Amino acid sequence: MEPDYTRLTPRSPGERRRSMSAASWSRPGGAAPLAERVIPWLLAATIAGSVLAIGAVHTPTLALVSSVTAVAAALSLRASALTGGRSPVRSLPAITLLGLTAYTLLQAAPLPLAWLARLSPASADVWSRALLPLGEAAPGVASLSLDPGATLVEAAKWLTYAGVFITAAFVGARRGARLVIAIVFSSASLAALTTIAHGLLGATKVFGLYQPRFSVAAWHVGPLLNPNNLAGYLNLGILSGVGLLLTSRPILPVWITGVGLTTIVGVGIIASSRGGLLVLPLGLALFALFSWRRRGRRRLGGRERSRAAWLLGVAIGGGALLAALAATNHTLTEIADDNLDKLSLFHATLPLLADHWLLGVGRGAFETVFPAYRRAPGNIVFTHAENFVIQWAAEWGIPAATLALGALGVAFRPGKIALRGSTAAVGAWVGCVVLLAQNLFDLGLEVPGVTIALTATLGALWGEAHPERRRREAPAEDPGAARWRALGLPACAAASGLALVALMVRFGARDVDHDRRALRALSDADAASGAGWGAFRGELRAAMLRHPAEPYFPLLGAVVAMKGRSESPIPWLQRTLERSRRHGRAHLLLAEVLASRGATEQALLSLRLAVEDDPRVTSAAARLALQWAQRWEELVRAVPEGEAGAEMLERMAIVWDRKGDQALRLRCAEEAIARAPDRIGARWAAGDTLLAMLDDPGSPRCGGAEDAAARRAACEAQVEAHAAAIQGRKESSFFAVQLRARRLLLRKESAEAERLLAGSCERLDNRAGCHRLRVTAAAQMPSPERLLPAIRDLLSASCSSPSACAAASTWVGDLLAARKDYSSAVTHFARAAQDEPTEERLLKLASAASEAGAHVEAANALERVLHRRGGDDPELRRRILDEKAKALAPALTP
Repeated sequence: MEPDYTRLTPRSPGERRRSMSAASWSRPGGAAPLAERVIPWLLAATIAGSVLAIGAVHTPTLALVSSVTAVAAALSLRASALTGGRSPVRSLPAITLLGLTAYTLLQAAPLPLAWLARLSPASADVWSRALLPLGEAAPGVASLSLDPGATLVEAAKWLTYAGVFITAAFVGARRGARLVIAIVFSSASLAALTTIAHGLLGATKVFGLYQPRFSVAAWHVGPLLNPNNLAGYLNLGILSGVGLLLTSRPILPVWITGVGLTTIVGVGIIASSRGGLLVLPLGLALFALFSWRRRGRRRLGGRERSRAAWLLGVAIGGGALLAALAATNHTLTEIADDNLDKLSLFHATLPLLADHWLLGVGRGAFETVFPAYRRAPGNIVFTHAENFVIQWAAEWGIPAATLALGALGVAFRPGKIALRGSTAAVGAWVGCVVLLAQNLFDLGLEVPGVTIALTATLGALWGEAHPERRRREAPAEDPGAARWRALGLPACAAASGLALVALMVRFGARDVDHDRRALRALSDADAASGAGWGAFRGELRAAMLRHPAEPYFPLLGAVVAMKGRSESPIPWLQRTLERSRRHGRAHLLLAEVLASRGATEQALLSLRLAVEDDPRVTSAAARLALQWAQRWEELVRAVPEGEAGAEMLERMAIVWDRKGDQALRLRCAEEAIARAPDRIGARWAAGDTLLAMLDDPGSPRCGGAEDAAARRAACEAQVEAHAAAIQGRKESSFFAVQLRARRLLLRKESAEAERLLAGSCERLDNRAGCHRLRVTAAAQMPSPERLLPAIRDLLSASCSSPSACAAASTWVGDLLAARKDYSSAVTHFARAAQDEPTEERLLKLASAASEAGAHVEAANALERVLHRRGGDDPELRRRILDEKAKALAPALTP
């Protein structure tokens, strides 16, 4: 039976739209069909479920969400067809979303490589060189996308967004936008509550099940692990909640809305997203502006307005108070962080846009393609461009991205959606604007859960602004067309959605992160062996065809090839450096390959490039440079310019392991200081080298036959200058006190050194190291009275764990044994053997006990060693018998 529109008597344009919607939903003589009543529940499950399931970023959860959305969209299309309403699928937003889905699918379609060379020469070049490390020709067919599996996943996402829009538009047209806005607000409240629950419990796993693959700070563990994504989602919830709280016809009890708003505001501040905190006040100001413009047409009563404003103030103030109670120093540090390195990412993406401006690299392929254009040093993986406009242009191409942005901007401009209907609509629309503004520098729209909430909100606003109407004298519709609208179109929508989900699961489940981890595990196994290399090579080939632009896979091939000496790693490294020009680890491995072939000069230059590209390899590069270079002229080839070079020189001086070449070490340290005077490590290395020269009477720098006293005095003055510079830079540094104490010990002033250390150790950053040096100083004093307190303080500072305590006790035991104080040494060796027993410690205990005359204890220690060795050691048995015999000797003496 058809709705009876003649019974409606709307009083205003906004009420007329809502009345028409209510009429479309109601049915004379009964309620709406069950299928229609299920649609809002399916939409709610999609919105809330997508965010609670870690944002639906994983393929299995996305497949489930997409399947539910396909069913909901099919039911919405069928319900619209049965009532003769206008189908949302014909709207500009739906056509745009479906068009983007189809275009994304085309990007993943295989094409002959010759065709691809005409359409996208840059992409064709990547495909044509993908298998060069394997010695194979280019594949015969390739796709526009440089990661076709990821592009299929993106196609499924965009079809899901289209389904969400169709469903939300249907619900908005039938029930009004406030229902969907309330669902989005409730979903944001759930996300905030679960984040608070994880923080209170100190949880490290989401819902106790999912372990994040990256480090997550306290109070950031929750459904949305990235603080920027969480803040953007909560901002949408905050502005939706503000609109619901101030609307004249609330759909939720005001106290529930107030509590939810308080929770969301608090967690939004704790998220510590600078972008989120920046755009939220702008969004509130924009909401106030639109609300002020509406007051001329519709006002709240004085009492209602006062109560709503009071509740809003309490909610926001309560959220700020909640954030203040839960905030930590880490939270404040994140908010105050002025690091804007991500903004340089926008500029670095311009060459990628120039190469792939027409058709893009393929939706979802940015992560694997961008390393070839990355300019920033470090081993950093940029999964997205941190700006949704640049992201779309890079992956879809500039023409498609421009058309998509233009069509969606026209469709959702204020004049085309229901902003005049209610304050809730104004708040929700402003929330969408704020979310999009944040995504200009904090990209969160790539998380399906976030975009689903955005699409649902816009779809509901669009549906309320375009309610389903039927003309009373509409021309008769062709039965075939009516049947297609009622059955064929919904069935086609459901089948298309489920088919794309199946395609995504089949070809998109093995994303690049999955392949990286799987191949790394294989490389750590037996991949380098003769039998394992062939299988590993096959897995590498498959991964390189799935992700032809990814530089990590050829690097793994180079590592395994070098380890197993199965083939030359050079072609693999060449491909890695083609696809990632700033790859420090690849240059480091190339340096080792070159050095093994006798090309030392080229190897040192590769070390220099490695340090320039990735500062984290500086220590490894410094050790290799010291192995390969013997003179300053050779060492300097491995040293880059500027700050990176200062760090390289400092690491060389610190890890120096050559004997008798202190002058070259000192030059490295002094050159590092000349480049960067504030480097504490270089200052310490220079002072340590000078002290070593002072201890060497034959040193030409600090000793020698002529005027030795003057040179020693000059060296001591330099040591003191370095210590003063370190203390001025960091007052709690142990390095300054250590240099001064060691200088005193070299001058045989052990009492002064012990007093200096005793008065300083408790305030220094290395208490255990300071107390160990204090014990050394006390041991050199003529009287042992300061030794026992120093040992006691050392053990107190060192015993943070059984292993550390055992190491400290062993060191003390060795020192006492060297002083021939065997009785005291036995006490400390016994403690070490109790805390962490090892053969070495038990043997030291036995030797000290034997020297101290404690032969029974020595025999017991040796028996423990014998038991560890399985009882098969004749020499050890003989020693045990000897110790037992010595223990019985006094009793047998007459």
